[in-house]
Amino acid sequence: MPLPVISVNGRVIDEKELSDEIQYHPAPSAEAAIQKAGQALVIRQLLKQQLEEKAIAEVTEEQAIESLIDKNAKYQTPSEDDCVRYFEQNKDKFVTAPIMEVSHILLAVARDDIEGRIKKKQQAEKLIDSLLQDQDLFTKFVVDYSDCPSSKTQGSLGQLSKGQTVPEFERQVFPLDEGLHNKPLESRYGYHIVFINKKIEGNQLEYEMVKEKIKDYLNHRRYRQSVSDYLYRLVEESEIEGIELQLDQENIFIG
Repeated sequence: MPLPVISVNGRVIDEKELSDEIQYHPAPSAEAAIQKAGQALVIRQLLKQQLEEKAIAEVTEEQAIESLIDKNAKYQTPSEDDCVRYFEQNKDKFVTAPIMEVSHILLAVARDDIEGRIKKKQQAEKLIDSLLQDQDLFTKFVVDYSDCPSSKTQGSLGQLSKGQTVPEFERQVFPLDEGLHNKPLESRYGYHIVFINKKIEGNQLEYEMVKEKIKDYLNHRRYRQSVSDYLYRLVEESEIEGIELQLDQENIFIG
């Protein structure tokens, strides 16, 4: 697809430079990749023009840009009260990981087999309906239906803590209560019928144990916001053509 002609205060960004930049910005579509690459180059051009205007000189351009941002992206470091307040408002984020004893029946199917996945999900739902009537059938169903090597140990996955299984399975299984879950869980491997044999909830961490982590997080968040605010000011004061910038803390990229 054709690349847009982007200019910053009358200076046109070279088409080859834009084409080369795209490789550093993976995205779901070509349009999104071009947007990200173009935005990165616009930001860099704005900063380079500021370096020229303010005659900031350093050993390298990267150091000069860093110095420019440090001088203009001012923010207050978080106080002890800020850190305590964040802790009190987000206590659920500061707990040790739960430990679970899990058994499952895996109905395996390839990730890209859409029709097969529909059938396996329907099969899993029927098996769960039967188990809800008689949970003693679980061991028999493990032997008869499970495609996991754990079928040789009554479907047991042993004790699980976070980070020991694939993310999509972990996200679904850790919030569950003890007992048979009434819906199949989907993962890259297929559909899982899950029985939580035991769940040991995580423990609340004390503020003193996490205060440095909180301070670092708040410090980084404020820094990102201050950089975002500074770039917004530059954009507002500039004439930019060929691209509509979408600046926020998450997509700022200083190339």
